[in-house]
Amino acid sequence: MSNGINRPYGLKVVQSQIGNGGTQKLGQYFIYASPDGLITQPNSIFQGDPVKFVSNPGVAAMTGTIAPQKLSAPTNGTQVQAIATADADAFLGVFISCAYTDANTGILVESDYWPGGRAVKAGTSIIAYVNDDPMAVFRVQVSSSVAAATGITFLANTIALNANLSVAGITFTDPTAIAGGQNPRTGSNVYGSVYYLDGSLIENTNTLDVKIIGIDPVITGNTSHTHLILGETMPFTNLLVKFNKHIYGSSGVAGPTAGV
Repeated sequence: MSNGINRPYGLKVVQSQIGNGGTQKLGQYFIYASPDGLITQPNSIFQGDPVKFVSNPGVAAMTGTIAPQKLSAPTNGTQVQAIATADADAFLGVFISCAYTDANTGILVESDYWPGGRAVKAGTSIIAYVNDDPMAVFRVQVSSSVAAATGITFLANTIALNANLSVAGITFTDPTAIAGGQNPRTGSNVYGSVYYLDGSLIENTNTLDVKIIGIDPVITGNTSHTHLILGETMPFTNLLVKFNKHIYGSSGVAGPTAGV
């Protein structure tokens, strides 16, 4: 979680605005599995991934199950693919872990990520544990905090503004920019989520994914960047955010639908 290093890690809980520090407030949900266990949610979900209820799945049985907000970009890197959730859908929270019974071994597996498409024992459920606290504040790395020439907003003036989350990465070509490189495109069963906050669009639009609460006051060790000021000239700063539209924390939010 070092400041100044291009190493996104998803969303990590810091505190709840209703107290109890960084205590995880976990709800139990389901990841889709067919009755025979052979067809399951095809997209991997890593610890730290923001999740939503599946919408417009085309399969009534998927109603009420969860999916990650986005897929990684295709191999050509041109866009982020949509999955069975929509931008307008409210967030449920952040994925923490899951439990399922492996189809081949019959062993109950407890894991901090869901390996997309894994077959499970017939008639068993895939349980997901999600931090579903609508008042949770999360730490997330911004894609960059400098390089105004490339459209990146400086973070010193971003408090209470809004931004989107992404996994697709941004390539910086401006030779004057401090920031550079490409964010990873998919999570890892070792390192977890690689969601980050997209620094190229920070504004007051209330339909964006998250609201910026502040700059993370925890300064992690970083020797690769010197003479840089956190939130002003240091790239890849950690921010504190909360969801703008939460399934439990906002008024007038539609529930999951079958969409068949």
